[in-house]
Amino acid sequence: MKKCSMLVFSLLFIIQMNNPPAFAAENTTNNNRSSQGQYILMTKEEFRNWLFSNRFSRKIRIIQEHHTWLPSYKQFNGSNHFSMLQGMENFHVKEKGWKNIAQNITTFPDGKVAVCRPFDIAPEGSIGSNANSVGLSIENVGNFDLGHDVMTEEQKETIVYITALLCIKFGLTPSVDSITYHHWWNLKSGERVLDKGPEYNVKTCPGTGFFGGNSTNHAKNVFYPLVERKIQEISASME
Repeated sequence: MKKCSMLVFSLLFIIQMNNPPAFAAENTTNNNRSSQGQYILMTKEEFRNWLFSNRFSRKIRIIQEHHTWLPSYKQFNGSNHFSMLQGMENFHVKEKGWKNIAQNITTFPDGKVAVCRPFDIAPEGSIGSNANSVGLSIENVGNFDLGHDVMTEEQKETIVYITALLCIKFGLTPSVDSITYHHWWNLKSGERVLDKGPEYNVKTCPGTGFFGGNSTNHAKNVFYPLVERKIQEISASME
């Protein structure tokens, strides 16, 4: 049953990605930054400038790390960022019944980052309202479960960099309370269970191979130290 559901999910998403809406806006480009409709695609350095030049009214206390699972690296061809974003939006709206694409930010295998759902609107998704109401959602394109996509160095650098930027912007210190993995939240109740969730009630997201793994120990020993060092590096450059 689980394999059948995954196959149906895959087919539905691929159909949505290959059928963009007729009203999609044409690309506009500003230096290396480009946009289409609500989406702004940029380098991580351009994202830094964008983030610190904007003000947001919503209180942000949690940064969520996710992997898309689908689309994965197999669907990325190096230039189809916008069609992938539109495919995710189509799937989230038409199949999930959400109001917009679920995530606020998307990262890609080439290291590019896209601003998606407005920051002042809470993300949607199966992580639940407790994490969403005060959260920003980062979807990292790829299937980072062990045995599947091996994250590129470019994407690794971008994920660490933008997570550090968000911590600086919103005054967060890396911890299980401020940077969370989808795997730590019960799908049925929306409650945080950390490493105690049974397999049938939690996702592997952001992947069993995400910066070493998806447990709190992996986050504390691998991901958070990388983010902390990047925060120090960025902060020093701003003095």
